Amino acid sequence: MKKLIYLFLIVLSFSACDNGFEEMNVDPTKPTALPPNVAITGIQMYTAGTSYVASLFYHMGVVMPIMQQLNCTSYTWEYTRSQDARFFDEQFPSSVKGIVDLVNNLEKAEGPFAETDLAIANVWKVLVFSRLTDAYGDIPYSEAAKGFIEGIRFPKYDTQESIYADMLRILEESSNILAKGGENSFGQGDVVYGGDTMKWKKFANSLMLRLAMRMVKVDPAAAQAWASKAIDAGVMESNDDIAYMRFESTAGYGGVFGPTVNPISRSFASRFGNQVKMAGTFIDFMKERNDPRVSVLSSTTAGETDFDLQVGQPNEDRSRTSANSKPNMKIFGGLVGWSWFRSEGNYDAPFFFQTYAEVELMLAEAAYRWGLAGGDVEDHYNKGVTSAMTYLKLYEAAALTQAGEATITQAQIDAYLEENPFNANEALKMINEQYWVASFPNGLETWANWKRSGYPELVPQEFNWSETDGGIPRRFTYPATERANNPDNLQEAIDRQGDQLTTRIWWDVN
Repeated sequence: MKKLIYLFLIVLSFSACDNGFEEMNVDPTKPTALPPNVAITGIQMYTAGTSYVASLFYHMGVVMPIMQQLNCTSYTWEYTRSQDARFFDEQFPSSVKGIVDLVNNLEKAEGPFAETDLAIANVWKVLVFSRLTDAYGDIPYSEAAKGFIEGIRFPKYDTQESIYADMLRILEESSNILAKGGENSFGQGDVVYGGDTMKWKKFANSLMLRLAMRMVKVDPAAAQAWASKAIDAGVMESNDDIAYMRFESTAGYGGVFGPTVNPISRSFASRFGNQVKMAGTFIDFMKERNDPRVSVLSSTTAGETDFDLQVGQPNEDRSRTSANSKPNMKIFGGLVGWSWFRSEGNYDAPFFFQTYAEVELMLAEAAYRWGLAGGDVEDHYNKGVTSAMTYLKLYEAAALTQAGEATITQAQIDAYLEENPFNANEALKMINEQYWVASFPNGLETWANWKRSGYPELVPQEFNWSETDGGIPRRFTYPATERANNPDNLQEAIDRQGDQLTTRIWWDVN
């Protein structure tokens, strides 16, 4: 995998040099693009995060504290525009550049794999851009990363509404192609599905369902229509269909700062590892319901995973020390040892892009709203909760389990569902509260679903330095790099949409 990453980086770097010297610089005897099975590896890894640094600052230092899953004890950026631009600056030169180049090359390719390869690449393209537009709203899309391909140095910003329309079109077309079951050339270079075309088809439709559910408030009719298409075409059916990837247990390119290690795990192992704790809101929600996931997701700084010992740092307490520390919580690096996510230092821990649990919970909501997916809301809800607990066993292959097991038994799940039965009168609340837990630690997805559903009902934190007038941020703000490099197109987007932390993107309506 390391060699694939090196090749990807070399081609990515040289393809960015579009200063009018193409003819002089091209050697006609050598290829100008990576084979698809090599290119896809680097693109997938960079989508998870180019390095721990960027992920640490925007993901663990901003998004997950916003969602009160984590609490940052010494850095306070959540309600100010400070680190939120890092996601934009991270993804456009890496995963966006890579996937746009790959799609462009595959559109011109011929041979028995060309059609299926392109469909798979387009599904990944939707994943990459959907994460960005859900965070920023209007972004460069139709002209993004086409400096080398078409000489577009200053890409326009497309409206989120038009981006969504195109992404849904792409997913439908790709799903229809993948449903034919044709072979592809990705093989093991595809570190998510290993070249399994049918799993890619299910992923395409599951992403379609995700995008459809985003639109439930801004365009309910379209949301229902696209959700119905996705379900009829076939979404994920079990944890075997989860879209995830595993990193390397030892540092590769760039060492522990590079893309071959899990960026979240590396973040916890860094200086933030002792300064970002499991949030009280998140831990208390689970403990109040006797949720067995508490002991899988968190441990004390002493490595203890016993349910009763887990303590989330109160969200209102942002100090480095607290009188509320428990005797068994040892001081670590000068900080009170509140529970933290058990991925610290486990560089090969999996990174999840979309889970079957999320899909089942969306099916539960689709059943509740429109009678889709068989109309049995409770059945889908129970399947969502069950799979959200059972998929955690995927952590067992990583060193995450050095402090205990990651498998939750069926008996534990049955006891949880019996103690916390589904209540049809609170269907949307219960479904999306479970989504909040099930999507941990994919903070970007948690945040997007919270914005569109309103659940869980979080109480905003209070900061003297807040830029949100007491509200929880609704989006990331554009980076300073765009103000310098693409000012005219950026200003057009700002004039049309706005650029505040409280600005609501297209589908995020009251």
